[in-house]
Amino acid sequence: MSAGLIGALVGLVVAVGDLVLLRLLASRVELPETKRVLNITGLSQLVLLPVVGWFVGPLLAGE
Repeated sequence: MSAGLIGALVGLVVAVGDLVLLRLLASRVELPETKRVLNITGLSQLVLLPVVGWFVGPLLAGE
């Protein structure tokens, strides 16, 4: 398994955890704008963190 793939998987795991926590926080907030921003932030991290992990993984592994 390549370092890029491992980095992407780690980024995906972190993003899913963060998405769960942001959704939990959004359920406790009263303002609809804040709920929308928290949900959009979680979804955008679900895309961005695996991409960042794909590029950072090989840098940390020394490949």
